[in-house]
Amino acid sequence: MKTMSLISLGLLLGAGMALSGCVSAPIGGARQTETKGSIRAGKRTEVISVSFLKPDCTFSSYPYTAVVKPSSHGKVEITHGTVKAHFPNDEPMHMCNGKPAQGTVVYYTPDAGFTGNDQFTLRMTGLNAANGVAEHTMKIRVVK
Repeated sequence: MKTMSLISLGLLLGAGMALSGCVSAPIGGARQTETKGSIRAGKRTEVISVSFLKPDCTFSSYPYTAVVKPSSHGKVEITHGTVKAHFPNDEPMHMCNGKPAQGTVVYYTPDAGFTGNDQFTLRMTGLNAANGVAEHTMKIRVVK
């Protein structure tokens, strides 16, 4: 069984991006989520990371992650690397919280000189969500 860890708030506060998230009703079978936040102009910033872990907190696999609606004013990079697991306290996998794990990391870099609002949408598959698919829209305010 795969379990997903979406690591956002704790890491992103350290990276300079304060976030608030909400979940809406599934549309077309995919779970829809949205995150809003601010980042500094000209900085490459981690905006989300995901890991699949086994019950013993070891790596399971990478989710398929793709940009389905690109950014208008920046670059989105999807990489693999080490993340820290973070699960809600009411999930059995919360015992893995804080442990390093391999995962997918998404970075956003605004275009040179750009300030203002931007957004992009990711699709992740293989998740423990409706039909194993989730779409996550990042709404970003780029400030000086």
